[in-house]
Amino acid sequence: MKSFIPPLLSIVAFFLGSCASTTLYDPSTTNTGIRNTRTVSAEEMKLVAQEAIDDAMSNPRFREFLQKYKIEMQDEFARPVLKLAQAVNDTDDPDLNVDQLTDLLNDALFNAGYVDVTLAEGNDRTASIANSRGLAMDPNFNQQTVARQGTLIAARLVMRPKIISNLTLDGSRKDVVRTFVIDMADINTGLVMWRYTRQLGFIKKHAGIGM
Repeated sequence: MKSFIPPLLSIVAFFLGSCASTTLYDPSTTNTGIRNTRTVSAEEMKLVAQEAIDDAMSNPRFREFLQKYKIEMQDEFARPVLKLAQAVNDTDDPDLNVDQLTDLLNDALFNAGYVDVTLAEGNDRTASIANSRGLAMDPNFNQQTVARQGTLIAARLVMRPKIISNLTLDGSRKDVVRTFVIDMADINTGLVMWRYTRQLGFIKKHAGIGM
């Protein structure tokens, strides 16, 4: 009987391997519905990012702020500068790549066209901006094209995203709830003008060995 086990395992492995397939799809337009109890999916982040920015840009308080800002700047085309903070990972997955949510929010903000997102302020400022501005007095560069002091524009708004996860066990079932919290505040006053909370949950049932 012992000599029969290896060939049997080989046959099973062969059939399992022959059934494997790869399906290509466009993540920007397709939802697979696949969820993992251990980590946040790219689909969840995509859904929340677009819904959040749509909600923010149509919010009455934000619209009122835009009107006052244009009057303050005496420019009907003025757009406030927004600092997008790095998304905070408050889930049970320490390796969660929250950069994806930050980037998706950045894209949605850019495409909405109501604010300008700065990369020159805060913890997320890009080093390339600072390096490019350090070219003064370098004889290899035309000094008329080098950025001058006092030209960077400080942010007027700040947006802070956060992901929270909660797991509840009930016998053979797992109830997973992810809570996405994003707020936007006026830096001048410190007042929050918009806040978005979205919960996404699913139940996964233990179907046998493993989860």
